Amino acid sequence: MPAPATPPGSATRLLVLGCVRIFQPVHGYFLRRELVTWEVDRWAHVHPGSIYNALKSLSRSGLLEEVGVVADGPRPPRTTYRLTAAGEDEFLTLVRAGLLTVDDPTLFLTAVNMSFVLSRDEVVAAVTSRIALLEEYLADLARQVREILAAKDTPDTATEVPRLISARTQGELEWARDYLDRIRTGAYAFQGEPPLWSPTPEQVEIARAAGVGPGVIIAMAEENA
Repeated sequence: MPAPATPPGSATRLLVLGCVRIFQPVHGYFLRRELVTWEVDRWAHVHPGSIYNALKSLSRSGLLEEVGVVADGPRPPRTTYRLTAAGEDEFLTLVRAGLLTVDDPTLFLTAVNMSFVLSRDEVVAAVTSRIALLEEYLADLARQVREILAAKDTPDTATEVPRLISARTQGELEWARDYLDRIRTGAYAFQGEPPLWSPTPEQVEIARAAGVGPGVIIAMAEENA
């Protein structure tokens, strides 16, 4: 079966929605600082300065809402955001689509990091489907190599592109099989399961001092206090 198509910018949307969801209500400055620690400019190709634009765009789309203004001494007031019901639906849709996409690696990386919001059974099913998609993709790449070699008007060197893509895909397939084995045998914590990690008191204090709300990260710490 073909992987679901995802529109351009889906990875950034998922990244920002997911981070707002963790800390909400949260202002752009804290969000930008937090995502910098995730090194999103390196693996997600998201420039920290574009996060403010993403917040405004997601607000115009009705996926985020402005819920207040945080004032901290002489600093200018900062608008805080949280997900709307539509934003929550979009977030979950993007996580599910991202776990299956084979044409948007950044969205996939982001979805893997956010997959804890789904049940373990759902993630197992998604990764199982992804493995099948990768196997189909490898078969198609092998067919491309055969067709290029059989075509008298095409140089054999053209096979190096599908060969390289195939090698990369094979590496991801090996990872996916290993990841599936690990989550089947209890690795990590998913929706509805006791968390295996919660923020330290220092992290919670930093978040509170920055004016963020009782989002997932603070709720986790308080539940496990």
